Amino acid sequence: MHITVKYRAHLAALTKTGSESIEAANVKDVLRHIKQRFGAEAGKLAQAMLIVVNGQSILLLKHFKTALRDGDEVCFLPICGGG
Repeated sequence: MHITVKYRAHLAALTKTGSESIEAANVKDVLRHIKQRFGAEAGKLAQAMLIVVNGQSILLLKHFKTALRDGDEVCFLPICGGG
């Protein structure tokens, strides 16, 4: 199954792309792909970002075990805070 992965902020700069289409069964597969294709630094950064699947945080789903379906969109967003 093909999913779209979107990279934002520093991760986009490391990968030198804003998005790509890959095959993955779950979020853990996406993270493995990032580490293998773009290196350990990109993999570590990706794990530390806010990861959303179709607009919903994986923290509200099954974290890295969140299953993916054909056509899903996984986006890596910077974590912002402040007050």
